[in-house]
Amino acid sequence: MNKVSLITFLIFWTLLQSSISQSTSTSTLEIKFTGVRNSKGLIAIGISSSPEGWPRQPQMDSNWKKANVVNGVFTTKVENLAYGTYAISVLDDENSNMEMDMFMGIPKEGYGFSMNPPFKLSAPKFEECSFLLDKPFKQITIDLRYVGKER
Repeated sequence: MNKVSLITFLIFWTLLQSSISQSTSTSTLEIKFTGVRNSKGLIAIGISSSPEGWPRQPQMDSNWKKANVVNGVFTTKVENLAYGTYAISVLDDENSNMEMDMFMGIPKEGYGFSMNPPFKLSAPKFEECSFLLDKPFKQITIDLRYVGKER
């Protein structure tokens, strides 16, 4: 094998390996929650990668104690998410019981969705909340909403 052929082969091999590794790439997603009413309880999220089960049966979930709320803002990271399309539902679980507390069908705790779709009387569709995760690091902001109570 001559020198030019070897260099061409090595460049091709490097590009092939790069494209293969990119197809299994993961990302860190930083989420900034705004409008957080207080530092009691947990912020709980459901992460969905398809409309099936959205938003009540997410494919992944996580939660964090709200110890570091500053001026109504809480920031956290979700690591090792595979590249793809996602939508996130959020519960400000102030009493840490891992469920949305209601009064006469009205949420008593805060909630939100990725992409901050406009308020409706029902949950937004997956497509309204979905975003593309296609780089090693992405930041999003989710505004929390509370019905009937001031912050």
